[in-house]
Amino acid sequence: MLNQRERTAQKIIHDLFNDLEKSKDSSFKDIQDVLMKVYQKLDDPKIEQAPLVNRLVNYISFTAITKKLKFSSMQNEWIMELSTIGRKAGLNGVYRSDYGDKNQF
Repeated sequence: MLNQRERTAQKIIHDLFNDLEKSKDSSFKDIQDVLMKVYQKLDDPKIEQAPLVNRLVNYISFTAITKKLKFSSMQNEWIMELSTIGRKAGLNGVYRSDYGDKNQF
């Protein structure tokens, strides 16, 4: 069973994915792919959720900068909430990983 933090992360990812889907902007496709992968992995009790969410936020930030993507205020709020959850990873976050690589998920 998922704890409250993980349910919150899953809900936020679900909402962000659906909101990006509504925009019909294909430039968000890579982010949507990663959101779907992370959403599915959050159900696995063997995977530490905070580092996974931390990598997700790093990926979203990196991709947004490199592709010059603009998020709505609500999307930015969800990303900030995920960032707060991901901060709990502390030193368990990925060190020197390629932020822009979808294969890390």
